[in-house]
Amino acid sequence: MTALKIIAIAVIGYLFGNFNTAVCISKLKGRDIRNLGSGNPGTMNMLRNFGIPWGLATLLGDALKGVIPTLLGWWIYGEAWTLGADKLGAYIAGIGVITGHIFPVFYKFKGGKGIASTIGICAVISPVVTLCAFAVGAVFLIFTHMGAVTSFIMITAPIVAEALRVSDDSIAGVCLLFALFVMTLFAHRGNVAKLMTGRERPVILFGPKAKKQA
Repeated sequence: MTALKIIAIAVIGYLFGNFNTAVCISKLKGRDIRNLGSGNPGTMNMLRNFGIPWGLATLLGDALKGVIPTLLGWWIYGEAWTLGADKLGAYIAGIGVITGHIFPVFYKFKGGKGIASTIGICAVISPVVTLCAFAVGAVFLIFTHMGAVTSFIMITAPIVAEALRVSDDSIAGVCLLFALFVMTLFAHRGNVAKLMTGRERPVILFGPKAKKQA
């Protein structure tokens, strides 16, 4: 029964992950985000090419894509939404979501990088730390314009906090959280290379330069 639950949770997460908010929004506006800017169908590229409202809409859509299956996975696996409840189902669903987002079968296995969805997952497993990390990351982005670094500020703290919380009781949980982080890091390997060589495009949210990014 447990094996069937794990498979069901992973499949549900993967299918949710296949929905790409950025592609849907950009096509509704008569363009395809995959042909603009960095080509990545994610929040940062939407911010650069369509502005703050549509970037935030993408962030919200992809975050919900992480929240909903993570809650479902937590519930399906066992006693959910109670203090101290086992969150292995949530972690498994989260990995399924990010796998589906990065390697979506409906988009020929070419997807986004999974940060917004990971924020949604983190909002379920470690809500307070996620909120704080998001606020810090937002301020950092406004003043530094460094999108990739902002992304990892927003997800590293909640994942580490949750891993530390379960480290004494669940090695499996720590391993799943580590896998979740490594997947998003792998998806950003190109951004990391650009950062190291000074070629990463800035994300400017306000001012005259914000309108010249597209």
